[in-house]
Amino acid sequence: MGIEMIIILVLGLSLLIALAVLIMRRPNVSTSEGAAKIINDLIRMVDQIKTEQRAAQEIQRDLKSEIRSSTDNLKDLVTEHRERRERDQDYFQNILAATKGIESVMRGSKSKGMAGENIIREILKLFPQGTMVYDFKVGSKVVEFGLKLPDGRILPVDSKMVAVDELSMLHQSNDEDAKLKIIRKIEIEVLRKAREVSTYISPPVTYESAIMAVPDSLHYILKESIIRAHRDYHVIIVPYSMTIPYILSFLDLQRKHSARIDEERVKIFLENLGLSLSKMDDILDNKVAKGNVMIKNAYDEYQQIVSKIRGEALSLTNYESKKLESKTDK
Repeated sequence: MGIEMIIILVLGLSLLIALAVLIMRRPNVSTSEGAAKIINDLIRMVDQIKTEQRAAQEIQRDLKSEIRSSTDNLKDLVTEHRERRERDQDYFQNILAATKGIESVMRGSKSKGMAGENIIREILKLFPQGTMVYDFKVGSKVVEFGLKLPDGRILPVDSKMVAVDELSMLHQSNDEDAKLKIIRKIEIEVLRKAREVSTYISPPVTYESAIMAVPDSLHYILKESIIRAHRDYHVIIVPYSMTIPYILSFLDLQRKHSARIDEERVKIFLENLGLSLSKMDDILDNKVAKGNVMIKNAYDEYQQIVSKIRGEALSLTNYESKKLESKTDK
């Protein structure tokens, strides 16, 4: 019930009480009937106030329930954040442990003359189980390697032996002009392969970029194709020797970025929660609680008025009855 309604109700009841007093002062046989009608009207109004009070109490209970619900949501968010951090910590600890095996493979590959493509495959096998996928299908395409990120997306990794004949010709040639032509041809071929690798990119299943590993001797002479592959196809061209360090650095950046996102989510949620709680407290303190007090006070006052009028009406009724009996006896 609003303040305006309470004021109107008080004024209305004041008029009714004044009317009741005037009626009671008149020596008329119908006085008791008029008083009874006034009493019934007042009782009906008191019942209406009680109904409004119950409705206000229900609103208060609903607001308290909303506060409890917000508190529970906050607890769930904190728990989810803690569990995710624990999962990510285990994930990256396993990755870190795998690097020890990577070092031995890299040292052994030099003596065994292992091809760069096979080195990558052997090293990726050392990553924790579940973090790597092999021959992963994206639509109609098959990705050679894929790194499974903590959020479930796949980072496509493909190794390419590109322009083998052209590289051989480049090393054998002594003509600088001929070398420049061969390099331009190699760049075109590398860019064509990068476009093929870009077909493995399919968000949200995969990451927004892909890695294309090429021999170190090839990567050394590339210039324009590296820039265009990233700009036009979102493919990052890296040499075999830097593929694993790049992946490890990428994972570390992902971990830090993920942590920042979680922190921002928690911060925003807490700020919004604080504002919501302040608003709900304001409603409870300044509107519902005060309204309840005013309604209860009015209810108590009206009860007193009704009791007083009922007593006066009863006294007046007895007086009228005695007058009638006196007239009858005469």
